Amino acid sequence: MIEVEIKLPIDNKETVETNLKKLGFIKSSLVCEEDIYFDNDAGQIRKNGEALRVRKVTDLLANQTDVVITYKGKKMDQISMSRKELETGVADAEICTQIFESLGFRVILPKVKKTRQEYTFDQMTACIDQVQDLGDFLELEMVITEDKNKDDALGQIEKMLQRLGYSLKDTTRNSYLSMLQHVEDE
Repeated sequence: MIEVEIKLPIDNKETVETNLKKLGFIKSSLVCEEDIYFDNDAGQIRKNGEALRVRKVTDLLANQTDVVITYKGKKMDQISMSRKELETGVADAEICTQIFESLGFRVILPKVKKTRQEYTFDQMTACIDQVQDLGDFLELEMVITEDKNKDDALGQIEKMLQRLGYSLKDTTRNSYLSMLQHVEDE
């Protein structure tokens, strides 16, 4: 699976939400996500531009929590956050963390905590993220199965971004973790 994604900071999330609704996006899930990132002692995962995390996702409407492990590959271009993403569910975040630590991985601080309101439109997802200690962000993303469809998906996202009054120049390629650590992503 390939996640084609852009991310940008926003000043007024209410305005963005109103504009998403005007463009046909439908409000879907409201979740709280808590991410714990891992790396080896040499920091090789991060140096390679990859990511390994355990994410607790609490559905705030259903009051149900799920846990997933995610591997994110290297970014596929110089424009977006597009990358290979592999994700699967696990039963217990704490046990998973202990397994990773027993295998020699270490927790990378800080944890990333955010409240995410999702909207959907056709094959596109818009996320309004309120990230603890960072502020509000908009993510637009599409999930594709074949690398050859990446440019088309990114084009659709760019058009939607423009309809919302933004451009690719407004986006960032830095992860929330890097922003919290005040470092640039590779």
